[in-house]
Amino acid sequence: MRHKNTSYYNILREKAESLIAMQEEDIVLFDQSENAKIFHELTVHQVELEMQNEQLRMAQAELLVAQRNASQFFDRAPVGYLILNSKAQILQSNRTIHEWLNYHAGEFENDKYFVHFIHHEDLIIFNARYQAFFKRPENKRIELRLNRYRLPPLLVELSGRLVKPHVLQANAPEEPYLLVNVVDISSHKQLEDELRLAAKVFENSDEGILITDHQLRIVKVNPAFTAVTGYDADEVIGKSPTILKSYKHSPEFYRQMWNKINREGGWQGEIWNRRKNGDFYLECLSINAINDQFGKVTHFIGIFSDITRRKQTEEQIEIMAHYDALTALPNRVLFNERLKHSIVRATRHKQWVSVLFLDLDRFKTLNDTLGHFIGDLLLQGVAKRLQNCVRESDTVSRFGGDEFMIVLSDFEDEQSVTLHTAEIAQKILSELSKAFDLSGNKFMTTTSVGIAFFPKDGHSVAELMKNADTAMYHAKEQGRNNYQCYSDNMREQALTRSTLENDLRSVLENQELVLYYQPIVNLQTSEIVSFEALIRWRHPKRGLIPPDLFIPIAEETGLIIGIGEWVLHSACQQLKRWHEAGRSNLKMSVNLSARQFMQHDLVEVVKHALNLYALEPQYLELEITETVIMKNMNQTIKMLKGLQHLGVSISLDDFGTGYSSLTYLKQFPVNMLKIDRSFIRDILEMNDDKVIVNSIIAIAQHMGIKIITEGIEHAGQIGYLKNQGCQFGQGYFFAMPCVAEECLFTVENFG
Repeated sequence: MRHKNTSYYNILREKAESLIAMQEEDIVLFDQSENAKIFHELTVHQVELEMQNEQLRMAQAELLVAQRNASQFFDRAPVGYLILNSKAQILQSNRTIHEWLNYHAGEFENDKYFVHFIHHEDLIIFNARYQAFFKRPENKRIELRLNRYRLPPLLVELSGRLVKPHVLQANAPEEPYLLVNVVDISSHKQLEDELRLAAKVFENSDEGILITDHQLRIVKVNPAFTAVTGYDADEVIGKSPTILKSYKHSPEFYRQMWNKINREGGWQGEIWNRRKNGDFYLECLSINAINDQFGKVTHFIGIFSDITRRKQTEEQIEIMAHYDALTALPNRVLFNERLKHSIVRATRHKQWVSVLFLDLDRFKTLNDTLGHFIGDLLLQGVAKRLQNCVRESDTVSRFGGDEFMIVLSDFEDEQSVTLHTAEIAQKILSELSKAFDLSGNKFMTTTSVGIAFFPKDGHSVAELMKNADTAMYHAKEQGRNNYQCYSDNMREQALTRSTLENDLRSVLENQELVLYYQPIVNLQTSEIVSFEALIRWRHPKRGLIPPDLFIPIAEETGLIIGIGEWVLHSACQQLKRWHEAGRSNLKMSVNLSARQFMQHDLVEVVKHALNLYALEPQYLELEITETVIMKNMNQTIKMLKGLQHLGVSISLDDFGTGYSSLTYLKQFPVNMLKIDRSFIRDILEMNDDKVIVNSIIAIAQHMGIKIITEGIEHAGQIGYLKNQGCQFGQGYFFAMPCVAEECLFTVENFG
């Protein structure tokens, strides 16, 4: 069309030029009508040309818009675009890849090569694969990392296709170009890694996992599910989780659980389920609802772990932490908590509480003598009897050793708590005084009970326990096998005891101890043959303190070791002086405490004292109580043999007051038995005392052991004992204990 119009235009132009020439030269007369026709044709053609020009301009504008849109699409496409030549030189790139790599457009110009942006570890892959794009036109894909400016490398996927040269420019060379699509797959890869990791976690998790659809049909389980429940995946897929139901929980339990899941999207707690083999197990279960993008529930996921063994361990730890292992009674920790709770409740309701502190009498002797097994059986028996003496709401606790504590609560007034507590205490004394059948043998024991009341005797756990303890010690001082209620007077006595303990620590340094001596007489010849060293304490403020007040304190604190050595040395030194004064026939008797006797170096201590004062060992007699030597039979026999080998005499003091004395007597290498004063006091009136004393004397004579009786206070006792063959005696009838300066005067004037 364009060619046709151009030719017609040229013809008209030629005619117009000829007409103009004819007019100018007046040669030809031109027909006016012909001229008008030609002019009309020119005008029409001119309009047509203008219309075509307008259409051309509109097409050019549309083309410009299309080019601009194409350029924007190229630049703003969600993928990166590169046009490379066979040498991987960047000919063109879009803005997307510029932004990804954090570079400006200009930094991709100036004949940049794409390899400059490839991570060095991925260059080998790229170089090996790049040329393949040009050899084989089908699409190929490469995953590699691109370096970014001041940012971590970006993982991308490259794909490309060949482009003919004239697409880019009109007179381009014949070498083809490569249009490269660059796709950011970093998030894609991360998602794949996360899914792969999630799959590994699912498969390798120690916790059981099951997934159901929205209709609660199981769609997937992991190996841990099988390990816990015993069900394989193919046995549960498509079934309801109720296959695990234990029926240990009420319908209300499950109703509340699903109400919370539907309301909040999840639930967590402990639940009993049942394994395939029928065994019940406790699991910690978490259930969560999974929603789609519209908020509709598509799945439920349950994650659980078998906590049966852990729960059992926790319960065992709880028992170990709060209960006594031997008796299963609450221990000290739990007792304190319960007493504290009782005090709080009593304070709120203006009620009364009583606290009982019990200590078995002479339990340590029985335990050491008969063995810990028998002692443990006795403690278990005591625990059962104590529980039978109180209400279920009361607390019986074992504090350790042979100490027990009881809390009685919920009393409206002082009268009711006093009467009820007295009844309980009396019942306890009665029950515990009955014989215990332990491993086929009958054993007897008693107890001492101390009582304190809230709020009268204290407002705190510590105060009530301390005052009940004080009352218990007062019960022991009153002869044992009784109960005592706390009083302020006991507080004063406890304070006195505490003061004595503090003062006793400096008694040796201050030289406040002194020895008194009481003679031991040969009943057949009425001659003083020995003196027993008796310790006294000359307190600077309290005066002369007898040993029964401070020796127990010294035993408990361990101060008796130093005090005992002082007694031994002082007695040996005094005996040496008497020998030098002409009384070389006299002997000295020294008491050994329980702690002294348990010293591993006791033999060396005695030997050192004898050598220090140049005394012959046969002049020293060591008195040991029967309860002391019964503690550890093997050690006792070894110690006694060591002392006997040294040459000193061993006297068994307080004989007849312990346990099974005659049974074990033949095992102990002793020289003398000292019959306790309790058997001598009423020997002339009490046939039982006569029988006991006569039996002891007869056995001793048969075994070649000498007898000493203590507590002789009148001549009738002497006559009876002499007739029975008793060799030696001691008591106020002969002489009161006196200081060393008076002893020789007593010897000279005796008889």
